Amino acid sequence: MEILIVGAGIGGMALAALLRQRGIGCVVIDRAEDFSRKGYALSLYPMGSRVLHGLGVFEEFKKRSSPFHSYEVHNGGGDLLHRFDMKPVSEEFGYTGQILREELIEILRSAAPDVPLRMGLGLEHLDQGSEKVRVRFSDGTKSAFDGVIGADGIHSKTRRIVFGDEPDEETGWGLWAWWTDCELPRDTVQEFWGRGRFLGVYPTPTLIGAVAAGPRDSLSPETIGTNGLPVRELFSSMGGAAAEVVAGFPANTEGLSYWNFHDHRTRRWVHQRVALLGDATCAFLPTAGVGASMAMESAAVLADELSRTDGTYLPHSLQLYEKRRRHRVEAAQDDSRKLAAWMATELVPLVWTRDHFMKTATAETLVQSIAASLKDPI
Repeated sequence: MEILIVGAGIGGMALAALLRQRGIGCVVIDRAEDFSRKGYALSLYPMGSRVLHGLGVFEEFKKRSSPFHSYEVHNGGGDLLHRFDMKPVSEEFGYTGQILREELIEILRSAAPDVPLRMGLGLEHLDQGSEKVRVRFSDGTKSAFDGVIGADGIHSKTRRIVFGDEPDEETGWGLWAWWTDCELPRDTVQEFWGRGRFLGVYPTPTLIGAVAAGPRDSLSPETIGTNGLPVRELFSSMGGAAAEVVAGFPANTEGLSYWNFHDHRTRRWVHQRVALLGDATCAFLPTAGVGASMAMESAAVLADELSRTDGTYLPHSLQLYEKRRRHRVEAAQDDSRKLAAWMATELVPLVWTRDHFMKTATAETLVQSIAASLKDPI
């Protein structure tokens, strides 16, 4: 059996490593020419780090990540609302760490060094038969596989070919991401929740990532061009560490990363011999920080199902994969959406209610959905 994996991101590379471990042939393709622009910092919860244990690369992940020991929530003025101790989660369920996305991909690639990886190559067309999926690549070449897995992100070409166009879920917000030179604790995530604006600081061992989010009509490149001063001005009233972080926002945004704050939930994950994985199924807002963990856990379930079938019965195994994962992933996405609405509110009464709640909340309340998912088998 041979599988084509479209997309060399976290979900795709995790699946490649897991299939290799099980002796299942696969080929990975990605439209990007290289991994030089593969994102910023991310959190990997035990849902994901447990997969690295199984691949034998957990210690490398731990060495190249910062432990997520504390989570601080500040209000719009920079005042600390609450510091949450995250260590109990790691002590009970497994290590949670902050890592550069490109380094996590490198670690996953190290677990599948001999899996064919073709960069600069995309999927252009596929035709499903009763036994094979015939595909045409962007360079005009053709091939056939027992199955195709679309792990090609929120705007998945695989999904569009198989299921047609589906709209994203828009929030009306956008965010800028950059690296800050501020000297901040490497084991603490800090977030500043203002009225209609958000600032987050996410440390890794080598770099500290910062994001500034707010309404697109105030922040987008279409609104401000390449001038970073309006972004600084929008966040200028924030105090504490936020003031130092915002002061370092580049005066010229050319070459800086900007993303629309949106997600996606596809209606179907599987059609015959084609299945979707990761952000191609449910793309996450960055608010809960569980997108990478969910993608890796989904890859583990998909590899498990594929390890107990052959090419003849592969369509049934893909259906079982969707049944095992859809509810769990969509529930996590729902939590992310609720948290985003809570963070992004511009209504003064809700801002006051939110800030008061965060002062009195416990770590157990904060992570109860993550803890619940870790207690449930996959």
